[in-house]
Amino acid sequence: MTKAASSGIGRPPITRWLAIESVVLVFVSLAFFFLRGQVSGYSALVGGLIFLLPHGYFALKAFRYSGARSARKIISSFYQGEAGKLILCAILFTMAFKWIQPLDVAALFLTFAIMLVTNWLTPLLAGSNTQQS
Repeated sequence: MTKAASSGIGRPPITRWLAIESVVLVFVSLAFFFLRGQVSGYSALVGGLIFLLPHGYFALKAFRYSGARSARKIISSFYQGEAGKLILCAILFTMAFKWIQPLDVAALFLTFAIMLVTNWLTPLLAGSNTQQS
């Protein structure tokens, strides 16, 4: 008996992508810690978390619905997720600058930028085949 092929587009492997990005963050933070010191290490960790936490929120909001019947919910959840992500980033940056002293601003922003590039490359590194076979 043959198995019926599933139609439609599968959900992206968000959990795997977030895990890869978390591993990259740990390595980048450790690199800053060993190369530039303790302040740079935790500043890099904070910069990466400022990226990862809002990104995780977006992923939860954006990918909770699927299917053609949920098209309006999907669009709405994408907009809500993106708005929430931007607001969370602003709040987390504000909290970091206000409450974390001393802070290596270069390490914080550089790690945020590294995480952004990692986010662009993660689907290529993890294999972005989301089609069901």
